[in-house]
Amino acid sequence: MATAAGVVVLVGAMAVAPNVLGSAYWFTIFTTVVINVLLASSLRTMFLIGRISLGHVGFMLVGAYTSALLSIHAGWPLWGTIPLAALVSALVGLLVAYPFLRVAGIYFAILTLLAAETVRLVAYNWKGVTGGQLGLTGIPGPGSVGVPLIGTVELGRVTGYYYLALVVVVLSLAVLYALERSDLGLKWRSIKDAEPLAQAVGVPVMAYKIANFVIACFFAGLAGALYAHAQRGLDAEATSRFGALMSMYLIVYLVVGGEGPFLGPAVGATLLTVVAQVAGFAQEYQPIVVGTLAILVTVFMPNGIVGLASEHWRRVRPPTPRTRTKEAEHAGARSS
Repeated sequence: MATAAGVVVLVGAMAVAPNVLGSAYWFTIFTTVVINVLLASSLRTMFLIGRISLGHVGFMLVGAYTSALLSIHAGWPLWGTIPLAALVSALVGLLVAYPFLRVAGIYFAILTLLAAETVRLVAYNWKGVTGGQLGLTGIPGPGSVGVPLIGTVELGRVTGYYYLALVVVVLSLAVLYALERSDLGLKWRSIKDAEPLAQAVGVPVMAYKIANFVIACFFAGLAGALYAHAQRGLDAEATSRFGALMSMYLIVYLVVGGEGPFLGPAVGATLLTVVAQVAGFAQEYQPIVVGTLAILVTVFMPNGIVGLASEHWRRVRPPTPRTRTKEAEHAGARSS
């Protein structure tokens, strides 16, 4: 219930905030925010099986360039390129999932980082397809669409595209939340908590881990496709959105927001993206600002911002019949 209320508040704030701030600049910033929210939330999916990926932006890159190239060279509309880009990212994830998931810990993190850097370097040097070091330009926008009771909405404008991205991200988060609350999510958590025990009772551990990895890659590709059409241009330099620094930022988003609660990555990504954009006048100091915030949160709020808020809410909310029953059961167990 608390998660649902938090989602409503966060989505409402994101829907209203750019209008309140009142400029196209803020719509651009909040478009980046919602894309980062989806990317960080999809990375958190891997945390459910106990894996930390440092190469998640590599699958974002695959989605971004797939959607962009289909739009430029094949003339496909946005409604076709974005889902296909996500599927291509998922397919790439499926191809590498088995060898990657055979290892864990730092070895898995290094493998994913190396894979992402390999993909980035291919895009950076493949001049005939991706534009190479000059980048890829001329990515078309989504055009317009007719909405009942509203009329024609120009999605090519920054305001229209923002609300398109917001709707896609909200629907994606709903899917991720439903998966986490389903039997599939329960299996993922059992693998994280006690993989040998899960395997001993007959859970096909590798199959569930591959499914988790592929789903996370799908939504990373979706975020990449949204990013490509928002920017109308792509490049794969080391300092771009597809570089190793962005992989570090995603981990920081999870740490600051809290990787335990479902809303943690969304809150962390929103806060730090806005801070980084506002500090754009001092571009070279952005990593320092973000890193300082991450250190402060880690020291004073080890469970993240959302984790701290959840703990405070549990302390101050009125007890329900269910919580009274649980407390009575715990008291009875202690006395016996």
